[in-house]
Amino acid sequence: MSAPDAGKIPVFAALKGRDRDKVLANATQRTYAPGATLVQEGEHAVNLFFIVSGRARVETAEEGQRGELGPGDFFGELGLLERHPRTATVTAIDEVTVVMLSAWEFRGLLDEHPEMAVPMVYGLVSRFHGLARHEHDHVHAHEHEPAG
Repeated sequence: MSAPDAGKIPVFAALKGRDRDKVLANATQRTYAPGATLVQEGEHAVNLFFIVSGRARVETAEEGQRGELGPGDFFGELGLLERHPRTATVTAIDEVTVVMLSAWEFRGLLDEHPEMAVPMVYGLVSRFHGLARHEHDHVHAHEHEPAG
């Protein structure tokens, strides 16, 4: 991944060019075909993913589809921060290219570059509001169903 491409990802854009290059030197880039599973719900979390291009669907066994992710979005942070299994399955909708950082690299980077946390917090808050809206719509949709 080139530095200009990485600059389009908010978490990496928070870094100065030299620091971004250093981070990318330790990252792995991978491309997934449409329909491929990037992570599976329940798996042990090892990597944090940043989407460079393409779209992916997020779903859980209990709730079905929870949303879509696209360029600039990230996922896998909960398992790394809280050290628990994946909470959702992420599947490529079309060809998806990601940059992956291992758990130990990610934790070290946050210690060394706390400015990376700011765009992540914004992304998490945005995601939380999207989920809250989804749950609100789901609850209110059932209010109008006839009692049976």
